[in-house]
Amino acid sequence: MTTTETTNRNYKAHGAMLLAMVLFGLMATFSKDVLTHGGITGPQLVAFRIMGAAALFWLGSIVVPQQHVERKDLFKILGASFFGFVMAQGGYIVGLSLTSPINATIELTTMPIFTLILSSILLHERITPRRSLGIIMGFTGALLLITRTTAGDSRPTDYRGDLLILISQVGYAFYLTHYSSVIRKYDAFTFNKWTFTFASLLILPFTLPHIMQINWPGMSARTIVEITYIVAGATFFTFLLVVWSQRRLQPTTVSVYNYVQPFVTATASMAMGLASPQWMHGVAGVLIFTGVWLVTHAGVSRQATS
Repeated sequence: MTTTETTNRNYKAHGAMLLAMVLFGLMATFSKDVLTHGGITGPQLVAFRIMGAAALFWLGSIVVPQQHVERKDLFKILGASFFGFVMAQGGYIVGLSLTSPINATIELTTMPIFTLILSSILLHERITPRRSLGIIMGFTGALLLITRTTAGDSRPTDYRGDLLILISQVGYAFYLTHYSSVIRKYDAFTFNKWTFTFASLLILPFTLPHIMQINWPGMSARTIVEITYIVAGATFFTFLLVVWSQRRLQPTTVSVYNYVQPFVTATASMAMGLASPQWMHGVAGVLIFTGVWLVTHAGVSRQATS
């Protein structure tokens, strides 16, 4: 593959990550509404998301080319399922049901920092001044955006929810770094099919009692639409984009896109009339996207010349 082709593939990977974060950012609004007004608990939403996505990947596997998974990699994929899906995705949703949206969103911004630290330890990835500055700028912009958009949010919090979300971010950072080799080895569809399958089996003993308590007849059309988006749009389609990008980008580069989510959530809130635009939103947006550019530009340049 030529240098130009490699660079083009990297830019496509950045575009895929940006689209994935937009879908993730929109999911936060739907998830909060489902958990608050939809009569759905955290464990029930975790089950919908993970098991629903697993079912979609198995249905899709009927029509897409199959990649053989080596037996020796099954244990690695099982570990990736636990840290990247059970611990990260499950911990975040259950934590979100226990704490306030502002706390959850602030804690979400810690993941790129954890990833940078773990990448330097596990992958010996050099922490350059450019990357450090980019992460600091993104973190600052995200905090400005969150505190401005959610000012006055007095909803109750629970320290257990805050702790769960922090643990979930450590889990996802470990997933991005420790399992980067197996993520890069398999195509996005094959990898997701098996990780979501293993994750479904891991959460089943804990979520089955909650699934049995779902009031199916009483579920509103609005809740059904929101859950459908969470499962099909913000999980199935999004993780295809994320894993495809993870095979082409460094873990720190992937993680820094996390800062885009608060910007998307705030923009959606303003578009829906749930928040009023202020000049500080513009400052925060500049900081976030400048920080993302600093980290991702370094990644593109290094990969293009490798």
